[in-house]
Amino acid sequence: MLIALRATHDNLGLDGLERVTRGSAQLDEQLAALNEGHPEQPLTGWVCLATCNRLEVYADVDLFHDAIDLVTRAVHYTSGLPREEVARMLVVDAGIISARHMYEVAAGMNSQVLGEAEITGQVRASFTSALAAGHTTTLLNDLFQGALRTAKQVTSKTKVGAAGRSSVAVALDSAHLFRTELEGRDALLIGTGAMARVASAELHLRGVGSLHVFSPSGRAEQFADSHGALPVAPENLEATLAKATVVIAASGGGTHAIDAPMLARALEQRATSEDLVMLDLALHSDIEPAAATLPGVRVIPLESIRAGESGHGEITRARELIDTGVVRFEERQQIRAVDPAVSALRRSVKEMIVLEVDEVRRTSGEAAAEQVQRSLGRVYKKFLHSPMVRAQELAKTGQAHQFLEAVHTIFGVDVSGTLSVDGTGAPSEPSAPTTDGLERPPMTVATMEQMRRDLDTTQAAEARQAAQSTTQGDQYV
Repeated sequence: MLIALRATHDNLGLDGLERVTRGSAQLDEQLAALNEGHPEQPLTGWVCLATCNRLEVYADVDLFHDAIDLVTRAVHYTSGLPREEVARMLVVDAGIISARHMYEVAAGMNSQVLGEAEITGQVRASFTSALAAGHTTTLLNDLFQGALRTAKQVTSKTKVGAAGRSSVAVALDSAHLFRTELEGRDALLIGTGAMARVASAELHLRGVGSLHVFSPSGRAEQFADSHGALPVAPENLEATLAKATVVIAASGGGTHAIDAPMLARALEQRATSEDLVMLDLALHSDIEPAAATLPGVRVIPLESIRAGESGHGEITRARELIDTGVVRFEERQQIRAVDPAVSALRRSVKEMIVLEVDEVRRTSGEAAAEQVQRSLGRVYKKFLHSPMVRAQELAKTGQAHQFLEAVHTIFGVDVSGTLSVDGTGAPSEPSAPTTDGLERPPMTVATMEQMRRDLDTTQAAEARQAAQSTTQGDQYV
């Protein structure tokens, strides 16, 4: 079953998102530890996506509610927030709803900057990391690979993100820092992560003269060597600020690399009356809030960045490409649902062939047995081709049970219970865990847990009433 738990800018705001994403670098490790320590290991696989606009966990699970509780507790541990607060912040859904959201995220359709360029790379990096760690499954591989393919189509076939717009480009445009304003000027970059790499490329594209980079974590020199920049030591940060035309703060290290006293001293040293433009693009701000109030400073925060309006037709076309990609993903999962049944049928026929070849070998020798094996092998391929094609056709339309019934009736092969639950609309066993209606619009973990408690209370009351009625009936008799 595919589920997703997420906290994003659109349902929490950046303040709430900043709180819940603290420590997200340890989330993958925490999930692994909790899952390993659970007696039934509810997570089969997972991928964590943490960016400046979102914290999302996509998981392939065996135990629905246990998995949700496990992810919620993991975020509780990494963020340091009370478990109850995390439950109110995290939104949960399952199946095709989760898949569609992933496709929209990868294509930049769920970002503050519509069609942003960097999100696709961030999705790819998160998936690659999970794949290398051995945390993905076939379901998750299909999901992320399909979403990344669709994102590429959206970029190449529509104008939504076709120019590779990034939040950095939008922020620079909103500050009116085009090529003519930046050509030959000094810029200061704080941070060396994914956002910093995008910022470096954009600044060079706009003709910046000298690009300086400061890293709170001490990685400035390595970054500078590969990005045409000059590393800034901590003791030189103030002087570099005094000469800069623009500062792009994108480290998100959780501390204020630039505080108000430092900035005030730097402003006194400036040889120009122009405002110092500071783009605060990190989720965990690198700039002390008091610094934004200083005269001669113009701070553009992350939440103020918005993309220009894309044509309605282009957005519609992008949505159509996403719809097509999601349908293909769903069909692929439905086809995979009949794989165990197909394997059972193939195995049954192969076993009959082996028995027949062994009998020929016993009565007529090795040469005859090899000839019969080759002949039956050709028959095997031709004979099973049509049933296999038909199985896929039925699976796509949600009628895989017809294939199972036919296999059992015609071949006597018992394949009942082989259909897997993947949460995407594929057939499932009657005893499979329910998604509690999460194929509908998502809800918070806290809301879902309250619904379960209410249901348990109702069922308990009904059970007591039924017991009382039975007791009263016995007394009457």
